[in-house]
Amino acid sequence: MNKQKGSIYLTVILLGVILAVAVGVVSIVVSGSNLVKGLGDSVRAFHIADSGIEMALYEIRKEGTNQDINCDVFFDNYGTATCSVNFEVSGEGIKIKSLGSYNGSQRRIEAAY
Repeated sequence: MNKQKGSIYLTVILLGVILAVAVGVVSIVVSGSNLVKGLGDSVRAFHIADSGIEMALYEIRKEGTNQDINCDVFFDNYGTATCSVNFEVSGEGIKIKSLGSYNGSQRRIEAAY
């Protein structure tokens, strides 16, 4: 009878340890997948900010203007990304600041011209 009680206790302890390890592994996998999703959003925000810089340089070279720019870009599979470009004109030149936003992630790029 004592051997059966001991084996039941051992079985319960082993199941508890296995359950704890499984919960830990699931927690790591879920947090890792959230991190990867956020990384993809960050990359898209960076690229829309870079596109804003390119649009600003085009406007300066082609049109000769340095008006602030706001843009929305719709991606078929991903949704809408936005950029906001501001110009700072000083005696030394023009500083272009572009902020790209996508799905809660924001990235800012600056360029001097």
